[in-house]
Amino acid sequence: YHARDAARFRCAHNKALLLLASATPSIETYTAAVSGRYELCKLTKRYGNAHLPSVETVDMNAEMQSGNASMLSRRLIECLQENIDEHKQSILLLNRRGHNTFVSCGGCGEVVSCPNCSISLTYHSANNRLMCHYCGYSQPYTEKCANCGNEHVRYSGAGTQRVEQELKMYLPDARILRVDADSTVARSSFERMLTDFGDGKYDIMLGTQMVAKGLDFSNVTLVGVLGADGLLYSDDYRCYERAFSLLTQVVGRSGRGDSPGTALVQTVTPDSPVIQLAAQQDFDKFYEQEIMTRKIMIYPPYCDLCLIGFVGEDKEQVKASATAFFSRIRDLNQCTFPSVKMIILGPSAASVPRVGGKYRYRIIIKTKNTADFRELISSALCDFGRDRRNKNVSAYADMNPDNIM
Repeated sequence: YHARDAARFRCAHNKALLLLASATPSIETYTAAVSGRYELCKLTKRYGNAHLPSVETVDMNAEMQSGNASMLSRRLIECLQENIDEHKQSILLLNRRGHNTFVSCGGCGEVVSCPNCSISLTYHSANNRLMCHYCGYSQPYTEKCANCGNEHVRYSGAGTQRVEQELKMYLPDARILRVDADSTVARSSFERMLTDFGDGKYDIMLGTQMVAKGLDFSNVTLVGVLGADGLLYSDDYRCYERAFSLLTQVVGRSGRGDSPGTALVQTVTPDSPVIQLAAQQDFDKFYEQEIMTRKIMIYPPYCDLCLIGFVGEDKEQVKASATAFFSRIRDLNQCTFPSVKMIILGPSAASVPRVGGKYRYRIIIKTKNTADFRELISSALCDFGRDRRNKNVSAYADMNPDNIM
C-alpha cells in the first residue's frame, strides 16, 4: 500500500487534518495543491542561519578526455581533501551497490547473467562473488567465460564497493563509511552507522539512496553525486520525477548547520534540464516542464494507471494469457461497460522479463478509477481465474502502482 493514500483515507474517516511535507512533493500531490484541492503552504528559507548549498556540475566527459577514468573527478577529490583538512564531513551518493555492475567476455561479448532472471550479475568484492540483485542468486568470481572458455573476462561499471576502494587510494587518511544494502544487513546496523557518523567517527559517508533523504548532520558541508545520469533513463514515466527528487534531496544534506555547504553533481550530460533544475533547487520550474509532458502523454494526474501483471514459468503461456485478458477487457468494454473510457497499452514483456525463474508480462491501462472500471477489471480477473488454460499463470491488478514492472 502507499502510506500517503492510507493516511489520506484514515484522516478522511476520522475527520482529522493531513499534513504532507516534502521538499519534492509528487506531481500528483502538487497538482492537487496548486488547483486548490489541497491547501498549499511553503517554507521559503531554511531553519536558523542555514542556507541552501551552492551547486556545481562536473562534466565527466572532460575528465575522461583528460585521462581520468575514475568515478571520482579531480574537483571532487580536491574538495574532499579540503573538507578533511578543515575537519568537516562529506556525503557521497552512488545509487548502485556492489563493485562492478556487469561482467562480459572480451572474446565472444557474452554478459554473465543470472540463470533465473533477465539481468546481469553484479560483482561484489566483499565476498568475491557475482550476485543477482533480484533473486539473490550468486556464483564465485571467475576469470573464464562459461560460453567460450576465453580468459579475457572484463569487469565494468562501478558500484559503492569500487568507489570505496578508489577513495582509499586517493585519500588514504580518510575515514570512510559505506552505507548500502550489503553493509547494513545486521540488525540496527544502519542506525548505529548514522550515530557513529554524527559523532564524527568518519569523514566521508558513501552510500546508495539510503543516504539521500532525511539526514541532518550540521558538520556536513560537501555532497557529491556520482553517476547522476543513471537516474534519468528507464521506461517508467516517473523517472525524471524520481531523478529530480533524489538529486534535490541529497544536495540538501549539505550546509544544514552554520557553515556554508557545497554540492558537486558529476554527470556526462551537464545540459540535462532535470540535472540543471535540481542543481538550482527549482521545483516550480521542474513542475512546469513535467506537468506539460504528463498532459501531452496522458499520464497522472491527468488519468489513473492500472497495471495488470501476469506471471508464470512458461513464457508462451504467460504471453497467451495476457493476450486473452486483453481481448476480454476489450469485449467487456464494448458490450457491458461502454461508458468506461480507457487507453490500453500492451500486452508486452516487463522491463525485466524474467525474475526468479518466472516470466512477466503486463498490460497498462490509462483511465479514471471509477466504480464501473473497477467492476470491469474485477469481472475480467474472475473470468481469468475460472479459465483452466490459465491455471499456471497468476494475474493481478495494481491501481496507480509506485513502479511499472
